[in-house]
Amino acid sequence: MLVGHVQELTPVPLVDDIRHAIAIDYDPVEGFVYWTDDEIKAIRRAHIDGSTSAMLVATELKHPDGIAVDWVARNLYWTDTGTDRIEVTRLNGTSRKILISENIDEPRAIVLDPVNGYMYWTDWGQQPKIERANLDGTDRVVLVDSYLGWPNGLALDYSTGKLYWGDAKTDKIEVIDADGTNRQTLLDDNLPHLFGFTLLGDFIYWTDWQMRSIERVHKVTAARETIIDQLPDLMGLKATNVTETHGTNDCALNNGGCSHLCFWCQRAVRCACPMGMELLSDLHTCVVPEAFLLFTNRDSIRSISLGTHGNDVAIPLTGVKEVSALDFDVSERRIYWTDIQAKVKRTELRVLLGSGVCVTCLMSLLLQTITRAYMNGSAVEHVIEYGLDYPEGMAVDWMGRNIYWADTGTNRIEVARLDGRYRQVLVCKDLDNLRSLDNPRSLALDPASGYMYWTEWGGRPRIARAYMDGKTTTTLVDEVGRANGLTIDYVAHRLYWTDLDTSMIESTNMQGLQRQTIVEELSHPFGLTQYQDFIYWTDFNLRSIERADKRTGLNRTVVLQGQLELMLDILVFHSSRQEGGNTCSLNNGNCAHLCLATPAGAQCCCASHYTLDSDGQNCSAPTSFLLFSQKSGISRMVPGDPSPDIILPIHVLRNVRAVSYDPVDRLVYWLDGRQNIRRASDDGTTSSVTVNANSQSADGQIHDLSLDPYSRHIYWTCETTNTINIQKMSGQHVGVVLKDDANKPRAIVVSAEKGYMYFTTIQERSAKIEAASLDGTERECLFATGLFRPVALALDTAAGKLFWVDSDLKRIESSDLTGANRIVLQDSSILQPAGLTVLGDHLYWIDRQQQIIERVDKLTGDGRTRIQGRLASLTSIHAAESVARQHLENHPCFRDNGGCSHICIAKLDGTPRCSCPVHLVLLQDLLQCGEPPTCSTEQFTCTTGEIDCIPLAWRCDGFTECADSSDEENCPVCSPLQFKCDRGGCIDAHRRCNGEHDCADQSDERDCQTICPPNQFRCGDNQCISKKQQCDTYSDCSDGSDELSCDADPPGHGAGSGPNAIVSVIAIILLVFVIGGAYFFCQRVVCRCYKGQSGSFPHEYISGTPHVPLNFIAPSGSQRGTFQGISCGKSMMSSISLMGSSSSGAPLYDRNHVTGASSSSSSSTKGAFYPQMLNPPPSPATDRSLYNTEVFYSSNSPSSTRSYRAYHPGRGAAPPTTPCSTDVCDSDYTPHHPPGALASSGRRWRASGHGSLGKHKYYVDLNSDSDPYPPPPTPRSQYLSAEESCPPSPSTERSYFHLCPPPPSPCTDSS
Repeated sequence: MLVGHVQELTPVPLVDDIRHAIAIDYDPVEGFVYWTDDEIKAIRRAHIDGSTSAMLVATELKHPDGIAVDWVARNLYWTDTGTDRIEVTRLNGTSRKILISENIDEPRAIVLDPVNGYMYWTDWGQQPKIERANLDGTDRVVLVDSYLGWPNGLALDYSTGKLYWGDAKTDKIEVIDADGTNRQTLLDDNLPHLFGFTLLGDFIYWTDWQMRSIERVHKVTAARETIIDQLPDLMGLKATNVTETHGTNDCALNNGGCSHLCFWCQRAVRCACPMGMELLSDLHTCVVPEAFLLFTNRDSIRSISLGTHGNDVAIPLTGVKEVSALDFDVSERRIYWTDIQAKVKRTELRVLLGSGVCVTCLMSLLLQTITRAYMNGSAVEHVIEYGLDYPEGMAVDWMGRNIYWADTGTNRIEVARLDGRYRQVLVCKDLDNLRSLDNPRSLALDPASGYMYWTEWGGRPRIARAYMDGKTTTTLVDEVGRANGLTIDYVAHRLYWTDLDTSMIESTNMQGLQRQTIVEELSHPFGLTQYQDFIYWTDFNLRSIERADKRTGLNRTVVLQGQLELMLDILVFHSSRQEGGNTCSLNNGNCAHLCLATPAGAQCCCASHYTLDSDGQNCSAPTSFLLFSQKSGISRMVPGDPSPDIILPIHVLRNVRAVSYDPVDRLVYWLDGRQNIRRASDDGTTSSVTVNANSQSADGQIHDLSLDPYSRHIYWTCETTNTINIQKMSGQHVGVVLKDDANKPRAIVVSAEKGYMYFTTIQERSAKIEAASLDGTERECLFATGLFRPVALALDTAAGKLFWVDSDLKRIESSDLTGANRIVLQDSSILQPAGLTVLGDHLYWIDRQQQIIERVDKLTGDGRTRIQGRLASLTSIHAAESVARQHLENHPCFRDNGGCSHICIAKLDGTPRCSCPVHLVLLQDLLQCGEPPTCSTEQFTCTTGEIDCIPLAWRCDGFTECADSSDEENCPVCSPLQFKCDRGGCIDAHRRCNGEHDCADQSDERDCQTICPPNQFRCGDNQCISKKQQCDTYSDCSDGSDELSCDADPPGHGAGSGPNAIVSVIAIILLVFVIGGAYFFCQRVVCRCYKGQSGSFPHEYISGTPHVPLNFIAPSGSQRGTFQGISCGKSMMSSISLMGSSSSGAPLYDRNHVTGASSSSSSSTKGAFYPQMLNPPPSPATDRSLYNTEVFYSSNSPSSTRSYRAYHPGRGAAPPTTPCSTDVCDSDYTPHHPPGALASSGRRWRASGHGSLGKHKYYVDLNSDSDPYPPPPTPRSQYLSAEESCPPSPSTERSYFHLCPPPPSPCTDSS
């Protein structure tokens, strides 16, 4: 607020507890500052020094954007863009009255001219304008309605009669004369977003949201300057002289003689009354009327005083479109009405459109409703807004606090509490009874006697009566036309009604006897009410309200005529119309749901489909029922229940596609039009979004859903990603369990008891029905033929049956859960099936084209019956059945998801099995899921167990290395160019009978004598040569195998071939010396070079000099703590049978750099990693067939495509590199495998338990207590100095004889 004294402007802080002030004004008479607070929805005031702060208005405010003080008449005006109203009170907050509520869209700024009696305001709605009206809201005039955008600010220059405004969209400040003429632009440059606007003296001041400034411009010269800069959150603005006032009028003296509100209009005082009061004939005094008429007028409800027949005013209600029936509750001073075409506010429409809701979806918001509000127009709320068609009749039970209505479209009479809860159908149409309810219209109640009365306009019009609980229906008057306006004279105990066909008003006693005509020869009587000695009625044609004597019809008087149209219902608001009480008046008769009056006394009743307990007061929910969805609603049906289907009071967007039910929490789940999975209770409360289509977990268009109530999971299929997904009902995303872009999953149903799910898949021109475990494994195809477009599945776990419906074949079929015993249940007169479910002994389905629900016997297909018809836009159906608590407790996955972190599946023995989505693997505890093992491209990833990675060659080799046997599952079929090993696995055909055991079971080297004829020699590469060419000192075999082992007599030679035998003996002796020398050199030179004082490798060598490429992984168990290094003890060569036994252990190592995988994501439990190497080739010694012992093996090989998950602490250290300074491993050296080495390879791997946890380690059994040496140098290589790098190992080298696989060579890039 800017306070001005001549040319001095000072910002003055006022109240410090303001939350979000929008508009501000000042009263120079009493020195109060008034402002609106948009956050707390209130209007407040305080003195200019901040004292005497008070709340003036705190109800029925939504977005009060503008405020103005009438300092003469002492009134306060404000605009509200939320309620679309302009209202007024006294400056102390009393005598509140709505001035303007029609033809107004987004009112914002407002200014007053108390001297001339005008108010001005801006409207920035769809058709922006600036308007003027008298101070009482009459005589509205549009001043400007062109070239406007967002006219936010408004200011009036009283001295010159000029009206200024600022537009935040056109970025202009403009001015007109007060009568709307002479429009000019004052400023149109650099006005990003002005909001607050005021005038003081010769200057116009404004706030700018974007500039964060307060500026001013001279109103004549347009000279501009900045007052305050960089002040955030600027909103309203008021510049004022503290004590100066401008002008006066007659309201300044004694409030103009008015008892409540005084308005200076057209140079005269005009008194007015707040809502609920009427002005007496003296035109100054307001009183509470004894009684007044309420009547409908299309889109408004109006009132007329019965004392003066004047003061015809509209109750300021919002959202009214076309009112039909009307009633009231005198105790709460509320009115109730039915609206057969409720409308949405333009502001709400814009918000919905801006949020992406389609226009056709918004049409679903134009629903029929039953609404209520207070007599002053406040607290408008919908009581019933679902399942209404044409609610033409309505009545309030003021004793039982219930509301009754008759719906012509649904042919039902229903009841609910006054707030809309516990809805129950009392009377409905019975197709088997010709005299059942037929087109009900008007409705009247007599709660003191326990009867309700209604009229029907069907084939046989009548006036009927029943108990207020819907029982004992009887016909009172059957010779009648279209009777309407049914009303009761509670004093004389008579019924009155209008007849549209006979144009008369008639009456009978409460038993339908003593019938007489009261008034006849009327034009078109419609609504009717009674008060004291008179009846009042509306005439549709004459647009009039008349009254006459209730006994004789004489003394007819016109109350109102010719001013209004479509006046339908009418009633008298007076306490005498709602007197008395009954048992239901006290504490709802102790009933849990509904207390309904009957002639025999009050009766407790329950909402539809609920059953009354044995205590006669409480209600129990249905245990089994059907849910079916239509485009704009979800309904419930209980087969065999006398209550028909009812629509649940759940707010859904248009195009509901699928529905399901959770029997544990009793929540309805559905897929809405915005691809969200939502849930709510059956009374509409606790509504929330469970799966958001815009979230990363959904990521596309959801097609179908199914629930697992035991493990509390939601399964759904996604059309965009072609996946089956899981999410916990609590909202936590679990993950994807199946993805298939070829066979795309669509419809799905889950059998949590069996641990299986069944789903349909579609291809371009075919479809399948498949089954899989709940984690997506064990997938199998049940049916791939005889299907075109299976749109829905249903499951009967108890009977072991699977059902499906094909929309193209128009056929319903079933089979066992295994796919056996496939039969056709129905294949005739099915036009457009869209949903399928099983309940009890029957199979139910919906037909969209026929708009029906049908059922047959689920086993035989017999007994086809139509359950419900005339159901437009059906989309899905679901059977809901309660589950006994004991049954839930017995399921292994019910408590804490069976202890599983992600997916729990019930096993046949009643125990849980934990599993994981596709992006995770089960950890060692078999409960938790973690990141998958980081295996290289040359390794196979085990699903579970401590060993994560094994060499790819061990996949499907007939031996189980993975703890879960996953390496031997789903093995491929060998191609014609491959040889199949006896125990599984495929090798290249040319490796058959090549002298080396390529199959783990050695089956590739059996029966090899059939390869070559008896007179020929078989070379190592399967080449056949003449036996005469063997050992002839010339290599005829390409591999030289014909000249090996020639120390014995070759074929065709005698024993004394001499020179060859001598050469062979000498070669063997030299070979022994070479091996011995290599051993001596390694022991005495190499190991000592790297050996520390303690006999182990120094720590600094292990922890990472740049040339060390690999990570040592310490063995589990005793070595999990401090790393002890690698001992250089006895020769590793001793592991070969020629040299004796070896040490009992070998170092583990991480193959992190085999493929250049990154270790950046490794857990802190791993050891230290070394600088990353770039893609050296793998080490050659990875073929298990070359090993003759069991070896420690680490499976944690980080991959470049998956992040590392640490399993064991302390596995991160590295072994020493291959020594580059020795040539002990000559590339020409080719050792032979002793028979024992190959024979032992079948048992080379085994696991032993460690500790109570049952963990496993994989180890080398070398039958020796000596410690191993580091691996030998890389064969067949040119090596560099240790200061640079070691060369890579050739992956094709098969002659390497060492039992321990060497680490891969580091990058050959010496840089």
